[in-house]
Amino acid sequence: MGNKVTDIGTPLFYSKILLFGEYSVIFDSMALSVPFSRFNAGFRFLNSNRYPDNDFAVRSNAMLSEYCLWLQIANREGQLKGHFDTDAFIRDIEAGIFLESNIPQGYGLGSSGALCAAVYDRYANSRIDYGPAAGYHEMRELKKIFASMESWFHGTSSGLDPLNCYLRRPVLVGPHEKISIVVIPGEGGKEGADIFLIDTGRAGKTGPLVRLFVEKAGEQSFMELVRDTMIPSVNNCIGSMLNPDMTAFMSDLKRLSEFQLIHMKEMIPCDFTGLWETGLGTDDFYLKLCGSGGGGYLLGFTGNFEKANSTLAKLGVDFIPVYIKNCGQGLKSR
Repeated sequence: MGNKVTDIGTPLFYSKILLFGEYSVIFDSMALSVPFSRFNAGFRFLNSNRYPDNDFAVRSNAMLSEYCLWLQIANREGQLKGHFDTDAFIRDIEAGIFLESNIPQGYGLGSSGALCAAVYDRYANSRIDYGPAAGYHEMRELKKIFASMESWFHGTSSGLDPLNCYLRRPVLVGPHEKISIVVIPGEGGKEGADIFLIDTGRAGKTGPLVRLFVEKAGEQSFMELVRDTMIPSVNNCIGSMLNPDMTAFMSDLKRLSEFQLIHMKEMIPCDFTGLWETGLGTDDFYLKLCGSGGGGYLLGFTGNFEKANSTLAKLGVDFIPVYIKNCGQGLKSR
């Protein structure tokens, strides 16, 4: 019989979906990230009350031990923007703390972001609160802290994923380091595009793909495409989603989907390029990367859910709803 787990009353941190801004945010585009409560994570202790996956808990505890050691070194060498009570973290690790999470790793949903949010919430000294009082300067400082915390996982980080997991509200960033909490128009109502996720059946690797994109951007011809086509499409998608203007949104979204298919094919699993092309050819739905790509989830949008659902069903493709208007399901209501 396995160990039981104690609920220690720590908050749950939701997964996130970066609707727009993957890769382009590196070059100062806008980015829009939203919480997705279908998946979440929170600290627990191996002790009593209910049974966890014991192997998972042990692996998580070991990983937290490695991360805590890195925090200690980074704290000492001044590499972190925040300060942490690593002594308390070590005591908890020795007592069997682990991160109970159902956020799939390598799927673009912020599994490392949720861990950073949980660690910051429990162990940060002079913690910045994530309540309604958090303003621009507080969010900007949080983003810097989270960027340094998440660098252990990916080498580099914008800090947006853990920030969104921590705040649990839609976050809009850029350009020029702007950051704000926003409301998605029509959330849970009858407006906007329907949004869904498609599982590619494999995990992706963020670090190598980000390095590949940055290397490609070192070529003038590709950087011109990023600057003249990709970034305007991203910014226009966000603007027309928040306005909202569905006609403009779907047009800009199609342009962004085409750009990723043509110029970022390395980030799209090869057995899903046909589905991607079907969406563009029929206009029943459009696909884009969800996070760094290479696997994980693909993000789908449609202005006609019935047609998209019918097309996907004929192709034998299952999906996870994120925001479906006629079901009254909003981005946070999973």
